[in-house]
Amino acid sequence: MYDDLGIFKMAKAQMDWIAQRQEVLAGNIANANTPRYLPKDIKPLDFKAVLAGSAEPDVGVAATNAKHIVPEMAPSPFKSVTQRRTFESTPDGNAVILEEQMAKLGEANSKYNAAASLFQKYQKMIKLASGGR
Repeated sequence: MYDDLGIFKMAKAQMDWIAQRQEVLAGNIANANTPRYLPKDIKPLDFKAVLAGSAEPDVGVAATNAKHIVPEMAPSPFKSVTQRRTFESTPDGNAVILEEQMAKLGEANSKYNAAASLFQKYQKMIKLASGGR
């Protein structure tokens, strides 16, 4: 029902993007002690593409060996990119700055809460306008 309305489509896309970004940032934090690990992040969300319906999935699962089991899950429509320009790194080449990653997680949490609140407010407004309680 809500998929045809632009504001709901944008709020859902924002929440999905943030959830995927939190997974990537958590992976960065988990690899904070891995030698030569470069942090990753998700490309910014293009709302024009979301509204036009042309946001194509860029990431998929690949089986590199015939014995690999490929899970049957929908690919994420968001592409993870490695940050090449890092300002500092440890002597072993790890460029993850924990404080920076935690700040990004906090920012993502705030944006997720704002998108969820927006979704709920518009949902209540539509129910009220249609006579539902």
